[in-house]
Parts: sequence; C-alpha cells; structure tokens
Amino acid sequence: MRIAIVKLSALGDIIHAMVGLQFIKNKFPHSEIDWFVESQYEGILENNKDINKIYTLNLKDLKKNKSFFQLFKALNKLRYLEKYDFVLDAQGLIKSAIVAKLIPSKKTCGFDKNSIRERLASNFYNFQVGISYDKNTIDRNVKVLCNPLGIEVSNRDILNKLPFLKSKNNEKLFDG
Repeated sequence: MRIAIVKLSALGDIIHAMVGLQFIKNKFPHSEIDWFVESQYEGILENNKDINKIYTLNLKDLKKNKSFFQLFKALNKLRYLEKYDFVLDAQGLIKSAIVAKLIPSKKTCGFDKNSIRERLASNFYNFQVGISYDKNTIDRNVKVLCNPLGIEVSNRDILNKLPFLKSKNNEKLFDG
C-alpha cells in the first residue's frame, strides 16, 4: 500500500502528526509512506524509519516572492507522481488540500468542514474525518491519519507510543 501524508508546516504540528506513523506501520508493516512538507521542516522528518521518501515544497517562498508561475510549476509536478492508495491531509488548510488533491490517488482524505478553520479545504477530500477542533492536537492528527485506513487508536495506545524523533546518530531525542 502506498500512502502520502501532507503536513506542510508548523514544526509542532509536524511532530504531533508523526505520532500516527507508528500505528500505520504496525497495521501495514509493508506500506510505503511518503511525506510532503515545506523544505524548511525536512530535517525533522529525515531520520524517521517509518517514512520512505520526503517530498519538499517551497510554497511559502514562492508565495512570498509572488512567483505564481513557479508556484504553478511546482504544484503541477505533483500530478505526475506515481499513484497512491491514500493521500492523507493532516493540515486541513486550503494550500495543503490543493497539494493533497493534486497528488494522484484512489482516496484523498482530510478533516470534514466542522473540524478545521479553513472549511473550504474539506471540499477537496473524497473521505472526510470528523473530530472537534478543540480536541487534543495529537488525537486529531492520529485520527485523520489512521481513521481512513481503518485503524483504531486508543488514548492508551498514544500514551504508550514508541519514541519517534531521532538524530542522525540514531539517538533518541524525544519520548513524548
């Protein structure tokens, strides 16, 4: 099974979403999981054994420089990737929903309109996950990543998760 995760930005949000990876790998150990992220956050994902490939985007720079042709060119490249079984948008923003929708897939999944601030983003998904916006961030991320795959994760499972952030020397950085 091929899975693409879209969580483009916000360092803490990326770390919170990484919690869900081990539950996916436990259920589907031979799955291929790729992650789409803003280039400045690539380093936090680099040494995670559950990620096969990291795709970096520079949407912030392109937007800041008002380089719409380059933005279109970068986004257009996504259409030519090999097809995924699932694309999981754990960000829930219009920009992440557009990225998720452009990645070829059988199912594009994300939050429903009542679970995100940018409600329009939910229109880009053909599978939607509902979870209150005021719930714990880790719970929200785990649910949006695992629910479309039929994986149930309890609070106990989350509390007993394995360490997932490592340095280049494979030293544990964070248990939390």
